[in-house]
Amino acid sequence: MNKTKGCLIANFATVPVEELELAEMKGELKKKISQLSKVDLLIIDELGYLPMTRQARYNLFQLINSLYEYRSIILTTNKDFTCWGEFFHDDNVAVPIIDRIIHHSHIFMLGGESYRLKQKTTG
Repeated sequence: MNKTKGCLIANFATVPVEELELAEMKGELKKKISQLSKVDLLIIDELGYLPMTRQARYNLFQLINSLYEYRSIILTTNKDFTCWGEFFHDDNVAVPIIDRIIHHSHIFMLGGESYRLKQKTTG
């Protein structure tokens, strides 16, 4: 966790479910979620990039639910909300997660060419 301009930030380079799974294996899931619930801004980067187990999806729901209406979340994904049921393999998990994420949120939809591919072809 980093301290930046008065905000405590937990920044995950990939998906926090990996850290949640590790904490669960150690019997420390509640402690980890409690710790993450204290940050001002949680950044979840590239959600949907890697497949998730059923338990990992449940852990992610628990984390998002604990942050809901108390903390800020920045979430990046290349998955449209309409595909989340497929990604989570269960609409009963996807819908409540989406509901909590989009309530009180600002959604920025980005599109266009990949800047990496563009640099590769011009560089």
